[in-house]
Amino acid sequence: MRLAVGLVVLAVGGVALGWWARQEYAPFMQEVLQERADSAMAGSVHGATATVAGRDITASGLADGPAEHDRLIAALDGIDGRRVVNDDLQVLPLVSPFTLSGAWANGALAAQGHAPTEAARVALDRLGAHDLTLAAGAPDAQWVHAAMAGIAGVHELQSGRFEVSDRTLTLSGVALTPIEGQAAQAAVNAELPEGYQATLDLSYVDDGSPPRYVVHYTVESGPWVEGKLPRGVSAADVASALDLADIDTSATQALSGEPGQVSPVLARLASWLPEVETLDVTVAPDGTRVDAGFGAGADMDLLGTALAQSLQGAMDGVTLTMHPVTAEGANGTERINALSGRTEVLADGYWLPAVDFTPDAQSCASETTRVLGANRIGFVTGSARLDAHARAAVNALAGVLGPCLGQAGLKAEIGGHTDSTGSDEANMTLSLERAQAVRAALLARGVPADGLTAEGYGATQPVASNDTDAGRAANRRTAVRWIE
Repeated sequence: MRLAVGLVVLAVGGVALGWWARQEYAPFMQEVLQERADSAMAGSVHGATATVAGRDITASGLADGPAEHDRLIAALDGIDGRRVVNDDLQVLPLVSPFTLSGAWANGALAAQGHAPTEAARVALDRLGAHDLTLAAGAPDAQWVHAAMAGIAGVHELQSGRFEVSDRTLTLSGVALTPIEGQAAQAAVNAELPEGYQATLDLSYVDDGSPPRYVVHYTVESGPWVEGKLPRGVSAADVASALDLADIDTSATQALSGEPGQVSPVLARLASWLPEVETLDVTVAPDGTRVDAGFGAGADMDLLGTALAQSLQGAMDGVTLTMHPVTAEGANGTERINALSGRTEVLADGYWLPAVDFTPDAQSCASETTRVLGANRIGFVTGSARLDAHARAAVNALAGVLGPCLGQAGLKAEIGGHTDSTGSDEANMTLSLERAQAVRAALLARGVPADGLTAEGYGATQPVASNDTDAGRAANRRTAVRWIE
């Protein structure tokens, strides 16, 4: 009896002890295992965690590459009292070298590469490096600051690229001036961690030198500018000074120093563009140089005096040089005058306007009236020497008379006329000499000699009153009379 009672008591005690173990010891054991698991996961780069259920441990989250994964699982496996370890870790790929690169242009950054942590990816995203891929392999926790150094440096440039590869940063691009280049270097130095190296390879839109530019013009190419314009001077300013609608400035640079203005010399030269074959204006700190080239028939002495007068007072330090330009090509060669848009034809070394009419008596008379109305053939006062600006007018007249006398077989007379100032005899002589000078200039341009004569009329055929300056100026003229 006593034995039976003892066995019952023992059984009840075992059940009670089991119940107590389940109710008290199991939670205690789970808590101990959780503390050990947390300790094992401490230091995980991406905050991987371990969860304990009973005596089973489950690892989850991101492992920073295979090495960290193996280390974490091994630490959990070594915990006393655990039963199984469930591996739910996501292992980031190991990248070597660990890189981030970016291109900066038009105020926007296009980047590609990797970020070592989610926090780093968020920080770099805020700086414009979007959609980076998480990966393992960064040399240390300071790598993200090297990436920030590259972004900060490239932002100081007009355009550029950077790359962070392990502990090396390279930065290249174009800065506006050396000042911006120094700012890029300072931005890199401010962020670059100790133990990292940076290499900068920069070029400059403006090297810091003073403005120096050249305005070029040729009849066939038109005007263009190369060199460095002062700050605040635009292509429109240069074109406006030359009385042009537009000008090519693709070969120019901008200056970031003190603001400047377009050279006043250009405005003085605007009226000369239709008369020159070539023009080069160099504007530099030590002065302005003007080199003008003139075609066949140019009176270089008179042109030099007239051009110098045009430039007088424009600015100090103007140097003027001139040279003749010899036309190349056979008679009949054509070109397009970039300024006027008209076709010109080469005739005995002279570029003459191409005719756009069928030469006959009526059209030739109409065209000569038009040409002489638009172009005055002037002379040096009191002489038969064609003045500095007469060449273009004679060219225009030769362009009409050549086909009219050649193709159409017409005949014409060049008439010289004066005002009533001076004696009748002197005026008759002067008017004849002037008519002969025009005829000689036309013959030099290929106008047939046998169809062209010259006559002087003095003041006998006025077209206006000689009592006024305007009237006398109108009477001093060259006319064309067609001969039946």
